[in-house]
This record gives sequence, structure tokens and C-alpha cells, in this order.
Amino acid sequence: MRERHPEVEKAAGYLNHIPKFTKRKHTGEELRQMLSMLGAAQEGMRILHVAGTNGKGSVCAFLDSVLREAGYRTGLFTSPHLVSVKERFVFNGRPVSDAVFLKAFEAVRERIGSFEAEGLGHPSYFEFLFFMFMAMAREEALCPDFVILETGMGGRLDATNCIVRPLVTVITSISLDHTEYLGAAIPEIAGEKAGIIKPGAPVVYDNTVEEASEVIRRRAGELGCPAWPVDAGLCREYELLDGCIEAFVYTQPGRTRECCRLEIPFAAEYQLVNALLAFRTALLLGIGEAAICRGIRKTVWPGRMEELRPGLFVDGAHNEAGIRAFSRAARAVSDRRGAGRRILLFAVVSDKDYERMAEALQEELAPHMWLLTRVGNSRGLELSTLYGVVSRVLEASSRAGAHGEETDRGEAGIFPDTGSALAFAEKAARDGDLIFCAGSLYLAGEIKDEIRRLEEERT
Repeated sequence: MRERHPEVEKAAGYLNHIPKFTKRKHTGEELRQMLSMLGAAQEGMRILHVAGTNGKGSVCAFLDSVLREAGYRTGLFTSPHLVSVKERFVFNGRPVSDAVFLKAFEAVRERIGSFEAEGLGHPSYFEFLFFMFMAMAREEALCPDFVILETGMGGRLDATNCIVRPLVTVITSISLDHTEYLGAAIPEIAGEKAGIIKPGAPVVYDNTVEEASEVIRRRAGELGCPAWPVDAGLCREYELLDGCIEAFVYTQPGRTRECCRLEIPFAAEYQLVNALLAFRTALLLGIGEAAICRGIRKTVWPGRMEELRPGLFVDGAHNEAGIRAFSRAARAVSDRRGAGRRILLFAVVSDKDYERMAEALQEELAPHMWLLTRVGNSRGLELSTLYGVVSRVLEASSRAGAHGEETDRGEAGIFPDTGSALAFAEKAARDGDLIFCAGSLYLAGEIKDEIRRLEEERT
């Protein structure tokens, strides 16, 4: 996906040639030294630090919107991006300008020689972007009241974890993902995510998986941190409507008399706890309930059950737990609208458990039509492999359902790229059909980019 500004495109090209994973990881002390050399150290920043397997980007977006609604200036660092690398750097609700991006890029690149002279070497891809964000946050014109940092893949060893004094840490849902790096069991992964907890800083955490909660509570206790569990039990009641969730939330945990009405602007039940995590965190920061409710209602987070066109939904779900949550949300949307067929556009990257993802999609969503494609990324799974997996899943599903009865199976077709798959989906869709796109954030970005390109051609 090309950037519009030629100099930004050139900078993005430089960044894309930096290895995503390196054998040697910089220590927290080394990262802090590099930030100091950039003049971008943490001192004076009020930081909210967010980790987790699924939902951390959504929680960051909720917090950003709430803080802005309360009158604060914000800086938001997230990953990955969908279309433009500038999406990772958001200040006061807007991605940075080309000029700000390029200034920060040059500031970091100009220090590479100094880093190497000190024996620190070249930053990794993610470290380079994190350094750019911290440099931007020191710009007088941007200087935020609050900084919201989303970790990358992990937590304990993440570049963002070089910060030492967060105001609050937030840990979202924990599930199996990146097991080759983070561990093969929930407690191991939770331990990596809990690595962002710092002495004395409150931690707000998703309390829906007890194996993960136990690890987080134990770590918080070791570091003397107040720990605030969050789950759907914080609601007196909630209801999924078309396009949003309406929830009545207890404003003070342990006191079940007072409630406020919360409107969550996403057609997916999985966003309920994400919004509640932001709600609880904002209360800890002393923000009033009215501002919190307004901020959550106004939150925009692309690529998460986002209806790009009428009947065309894109979701960045990219692991089994995320796919199951997406599938339930998509099925609920389909049922509420009394829709016809469910058409799925599906692509994955090769280091995911794509067989379990395909099984989850068939079990929870049961698409009438599977359109399989490959993302334009070196990690994209080969179409022949994906087609073989989906074919086996559909064959198994057609032989026997949950109770041994014969079941209908969907149809699967393959397409060389996202554009051709999307064009076929929109041409094949009849009145009442819904199109869902999932399996990878890269796919979500390519769908958005393709739609933008088509709309520009029409104008």
C-alpha cells in the first residue's frame, strides 16, 4: 500500500527494510539510553500503558476518545497500521501530518550513527517507530497531557515497556497467539503481558479468563499494585442493538445501586468488556461519568466490525479467540438484519493457527460462500495451503454436524489478490446478503485501501 507523499513513501520504504524480529533485543536500560540521546525520555509524561492479546487497540481508542472529551490533549501510539504507517501516531484524535512524521523519522535516523557508536546498534522496526512517537510527543505543538501506549506483540520484553512510571496499566483479554514467542499456555502468555505492571501503579484487567486473571493478580500483589478486575458483571444489563451495544454500568464497583447508560458504537459483543476496561480506567483518572459516556459513544476504531459500505463488514480478527468473537458478532448482525447469505472473504498470515481459525469460522458463522485470497505481504499464507485447509473443514462439516446429522456446506473459491476477491464478492452478493472480511489486519487494511482507490477513481 503506497503512501501519498513521496517522501513519506521513501521513509516507509526505509522502515519496511528494517527487520521486524531481531536475535538481540535491546534491554530496557538501553532503550531508555537511546530515548535520552533523542531528547525523548519519559520524564514528565503521564502514560497509560496497554497490553493484551485481543482488544488492546480498541481500549486505547476508547481511552483516547474519553480523555479528549474530558478536555485533555492526547498522544496515541498503536500498531499495526491498516493503510498508512502514519495511523500509528495519533495526536488529539488525528494522525500526524506528513511534516511531523518526516521530522520525527529524520530525528531518529540521524541518531543511528550515535547509537552504533555507543554499541547499541540499529533499532528494530518497532523500536524505530516507538522512538519516532516519543520524539513527536516532545514537540511543543503536540505535547499531550496524556500518552496512551499500546504494546506490540508482547509486554515484558516490548520496547514500550522501557517506561518506568505509568499512571495506569491495562491488560485486555488473554488468549493463545504468537505462541512461538510468548509461550504455549494461557498462564505463560499472561505472565508476558503482566510484565508491563510497575510497582505501585494501578492495573485494570480483563477478568473473563481465570487462568490469566490469577497470574495478573499475583503479579500485581507482588508489586503492591491496586488491581481492578473488569468483566460483564460490571453491567446491570446490556443489549446488542443494530450497530451498537447499550449497557447500564455500575459506576462504583461493590456498590450496585448507581448505574449510568453506556452506548458502545460497535456491533460486536466483544467490545463490551473493552469499553468497560476504558470506563474503569477513566474513573481511576478522576474523569466524570458524563465525559466517559460521551467519549465512548464517539469512539472510532477502524477495522473492528466496521461497516465500510452497506452490508460490507471488515474485522481485523487474526487468531482463534478473535475469530470466534468476530464470528459470533457477525452471526448476530446477520440474524438481526434477517439477511440472506453470509459471504466471507478470508486471508491469513502463515504463522497463525489458520486451521483452528477456519474451524471456528465454520462452527460459529457457517458462511454460505468462502472467498479465499492472499494478503500482499511476505507472511501471507499460500492460497493452495489455505484452500486445502478450508476444503477439509467444509468436508468435515458436511459429513456430520454437532449431533451427527447431515449439514449444508459452504462453497469455497480462490482469488489471487484482495481486489479481485472483493470485486467478486460485491458482484455475487444479492439483496439481503452480507459480506464479512476477516483473518488478518493486513487484509482489513487492503480492503480499506481498495475501497479508497475505487472511490477516488469515481470522483
